[in-house]
Amino acid sequence: MPSRSTLSNYPVLQSRDPDFVRDRLFADFGATRLELPANRDEFAARVNHLQIGGLGLSYCDYASDVSLGFGEASFVRQLFNISGTGRYEAGGHSGEITPGSWSSILPAQAPVKLDVQPGYRQLVLRIELDALLRNLSALLGQHVDTLIFDRIEDRQPAMQALRRRIFHFALDFNERGAFFSDLAAAEVQRMVIMKFLLCHRHNHTHLLLREPLPSAPSAVRAVEEFIEANWDQPIDIATMTSVANVSARSLFRQFKKDRGYSPADFAKRIRLDRARELLEQSGGEASVTQIALKCGFQNPGHFARDFRLAFGELPSEILRKSGGRPKS
Repeated sequence: MPSRSTLSNYPVLQSRDPDFVRDRLFADFGATRLELPANRDEFAARVNHLQIGGLGLSYCDYASDVSLGFGEASFVRQLFNISGTGRYEAGGHSGEITPGSWSSILPAQAPVKLDVQPGYRQLVLRIELDALLRNLSALLGQHVDTLIFDRIEDRQPAMQALRRRIFHFALDFNERGAFFSDLAAAEVQRMVIMKFLLCHRHNHTHLLLREPLPSAPSAVRAVEEFIEANWDQPIDIATMTSVANVSARSLFRQFKKDRGYSPADFAKRIRLDRARELLEQSGGEASVTQIALKCGFQNPGHFARDFRLAFGELPSEILRKSGGRPKS
């Protein structure tokens, strides 16, 4: 097995002991079955797992044939293959897993069976069903209590985009996640969940595709005032729609019409302003990276670029003027 793996900074287990692996999978991941080949000397498994609120991402690899079973859960799953082959079953539906492919959505209230061949590696995306329903309700501006995903995935461009987002998220968080503020982590979770809802077909997709109802300009100003007062909190779609009393789609449309940008773009502008204030007041007590993360910017490089576009100079230059050292 390779010495390093995806999400290597979030290890759960790495072992050739089937009993140890079985105990950990049963206790930590709700596994109900682990069957191995007759020659156990070939067995080895590794699992890494990252959890951010209602969003989970697991890396798994196996050095031999393995058959796994999982019980019902509070979250939906989707498997993204890295290498090797396998087969899954869930909710009366089954499918093959080939290199670079992905599974259909594995529903929350359905047992899952997974059979893999030697050298199999994958990322497993897990999203709490409650989080999906809450975000979808905000997008539509109406209460949603059921979410049924299509079994057949024919949206290749959308799914390829989602796969890239998931793997980028895993790489980015593995490298710098330990330094993320709660604000930055919550923003990442929100973006992944929204991307997931928009990339997959489900029983509410037709509502997402219809033209949103117009909203009053006052809704835009109400949300701007809310963001200004709560810039250091995650942008929660459900909260914004409650403040504006419109659906998220109507709100986004009105923002674009009246301002030419999105609520997230406005939040970025406010956070850049706050970051500039903190840099000017730092006096050497904080680095550029620390201030960027505190203000919700996950990538210091992107922060420096956006800061320069907004103010015409780099954050390190502002920090230097304040008497601090421009540490990164």
